[in-house]
Amino acid sequence: MTFEELLAENKQLHAENGQLRAENAALKKQVAPLEALVAELRARLEELERGRKRQAAPFSKGPPKATPKKPGRKRGHLAAHRARPRRVDEVLEAALPRACPACGGEVKEERMEVQYQVDLPPVEPVVTQFNVQIGQCRKCGQRVQGRHAQQTSDALGAAAVQLGPRALGLAAELKHEVGVPYGKIAGVYARGFGLPVCRAALARADQRLAQRCLPLYTKLIEILRASQRACVDETGWKVGGRLAWLWVFTNEAVTLYWIDPRRGHEVVERILSADFGGRLHCDCFLAYNPLAYDQQKCLQHLLRRCDELGEVKSGPALKFSQRVAALLRGAIHLKHRREKRKISAQGFAVARGKLEAALDRLLARSYTDSENARLAKLLRKHREQLFPFLYDPAAAPTNAEAEREIRPAVAVRKMSACNRSPAGAATHAVLTSVIRTCRKREQSFLQLTAELLQHPHRLLPKVWQRLFKLEPSEHQFALPIPEFAHSPPAST
Repeated sequence: MTFEELLAENKQLHAENGQLRAENAALKKQVAPLEALVAELRARLEELERGRKRQAAPFSKGPPKATPKKPGRKRGHLAAHRARPRRVDEVLEAALPRACPACGGEVKEERMEVQYQVDLPPVEPVVTQFNVQIGQCRKCGQRVQGRHAQQTSDALGAAAVQLGPRALGLAAELKHEVGVPYGKIAGVYARGFGLPVCRAALARADQRLAQRCLPLYTKLIEILRASQRACVDETGWKVGGRLAWLWVFTNEAVTLYWIDPRRGHEVVERILSADFGGRLHCDCFLAYNPLAYDQQKCLQHLLRRCDELGEVKSGPALKFSQRVAALLRGAIHLKHRREKRKISAQGFAVARGKLEAALDRLLARSYTDSENARLAKLLRKHREQLFPFLYDPAAAPTNAEAEREIRPAVAVRKMSACNRSPAGAATHAVLTSVIRTCRKREQSFLQLTAELLQHPHRLLPKVWQRLFKLEPSEHQFALPIPEFAHSPPAST
């Protein structure tokens, strides 16, 4: 190669080098904002992931708003005051001082106002002694023991000191609905009521009370199986340190909890039976797909997913989730308008058809963005389960009932660390189901506890027979406890 050729090649390489340097500088300018955007999106994604796991109060999630909503009632609502007592137990006089506290001058009485103070009286345990007569049958020689209507146990001798039904019922509510540990319940009883009791006694009493509630628990399952609709949800639980799942089944009449090491569709079939004829309200979790029931998917879960995509997407990729959210919210709003009779039956049918046609057109397209493609695939899969609530007046667009009933269980999980044994899990499921059902039907669980313990031969309390129109049963009930000890740990 000649000198001239080498010189020309060198000039060409210098030119290419300058061009590559310029392109490199331009690419660096483009990469810098992209790296900043990636870092910002990654931080927002981590914040969203932490927010999913953190069960915090609304006012403690994220930074405070610049213009927060004013607490209290909106302007125009009537004021709400504590009702005046109908009964006054003691009247005390608040006399004027002899002299003015400010200047020492004479005080002249002008009028009298009335103030009420409602307080709890000092609580002392009420001890009842039962003189139990014991005899023997002259015919067969069988030992016979008397029982008073207010007794809750036939135990004598070393177990002659028993806790009453109100003490047991209140302890069960504090433990299984509020989530107070047995040790703290014992402390409250000792300090507040003057009733010394140990945590082991409360735990054993709850197991005996759950055994008495088994007929009620079985009837709750029968009521759910015969109902027209059932809402279901599940959350993580632990039994003896092993992962399990707490399921909730509820409707307008009853609430039932079930703790199981599995998170599959067989749990739902075990409770509702394989031939359940009502509609199941649930989310889009895979465990519900094999079920042959009529289903209504929760639109609120899909709206939350759309909102999450809206926080991380931008540009054309954002429009799909926004349009889906607008259609779902429009369907819910249409349902509310029909319930309030703000739209005629014909107008409702026309608007419903337009909504469904718009969603079908949206799902008929193909999407290059991976997140949008997954959302579109999910909506196509459950297309027939999105809008049954627009055809069935009894159906709801969301699974809010089950979510409301599962929140107390989440609070209990945080405070009590779940259960130590399968027997404890079964006790918790039974008592919580009966307590929440009593709360839903505005019945006193304390009164129910007294009736169950004072009438051991009556399987179904009279109040439940009237409430649910049930026939008293004579056969024995047994709760099938899942085999936690022999089952492999549930997968997440």
